[in-house]
Amino acid sequence: MLKNRFFWWALTLFGIILIVWLASNNQGYVLIVRSPYRIQISFNFFLVVFVLSVFGLHHLLRFLRFLRHLPAIRKSKKESLRLKAGNTALLEGMHALAEGDFEKAEVSAKLAQELIQNSDLETLIQKLAAEKNKQALLFK
Repeated sequence: MLKNRFFWWALTLFGIILIVWLASNNQGYVLIVRSPYRIQISFNFFLVVFVLSVFGLHHLLRFLRFLRHLPAIRKSKKESLRLKAGNTALLEGMHALAEGDFEKAEVSAKLAQELIQNSDLETLIQKLAAEKNKQALLFK
């Protein structure tokens, strides 16, 4: 990795030196003629303005694309947080079930079902309710 980094630094430095050398030896100019107007600028200045405008346009378009996708990104983030909360509730329910606290397990499973909105959890809730009733009958 160190050799690769050194290569890119050396290539960049060489490119900068080459650009400075070419710019210092350039005596050209750009002439823009529009019917009543005539603009004459140095070729080096034209290149700098052209490159900066291309970079500026590129970043402006990326920013506009980001703004266009912002609602979808926000919705995806909310969905991700909701699923994470549902998974946490389901995990808490499993821990409560392993500890024998069936009421807490049932509440956590219902919360997880609301957050995840998955039909597979309905069977889990029914099994928890049946287990709760069975335990209630055993300890009466």
